[in-house]
Amino acid sequence: MTWNDYKRCLTLRYDQFIAEHQIREDQIDKDVRYEKITGVDRVQLGDGQYFYFKGEELKLIYLSAGKVASKLWEEFKNSAGTGTSKTVVRSRAGKTSNQIVFSEQGITASVQGNDVDFIEIYTPQSLEDYRARIYREPKPFIR
Repeated sequence: MTWNDYKRCLTLRYDQFIAEHQIREDQIDKDVRYEKITGVDRVQLGDGQYFYFKGEELKLIYLSAGKVASKLWEEFKNSAGTGTSKTVVRSRAGKTSNQIVFSEQGITASVQGNDVDFIEIYTPQSLEDYRARIYREPKPFIR
C-alpha cells in the first residue's frame, strides 16, 4: 500500500475495512491496547501491518520493521509532507532509536539511523493530542 492508501484506510468504518480486505476471524484480536489507546480490536493484515479499531473507527495503523515500513517511510520522506513541523521524541524501540513525529500529517516513525523500527499512522492531530492520546514515554533503558 502507498501513503495515500493508508490515509484512505483511516476513513473506512470497521465493517468496510473487514469486507474490503477479506479479513478472517483469526486475523482479529479483541480488546487489546496500543500504548494509550485501550479497548481496541487489532486486525492483522500481514507483512507487519496492524489496524486498531475502537468500535467502527480506525484509531491507528502500526507497521512493524520490514520492507513495508521502510518503503512507506521513504515515500513519505520524499513527499511534501516532511516540509511540515516535526518533533523528535524518545522511542520504546531502543536507546539509540528516536520517534520522528509529524502529528499534523498523521505519521510517526521510530528510526535508528536509516533503519525503521516501526511506523504509526493516525488521524492528523496536534502534537499535544498525539502525546495525550497515543504516545507513551518509554521507561529508562537499562544496560
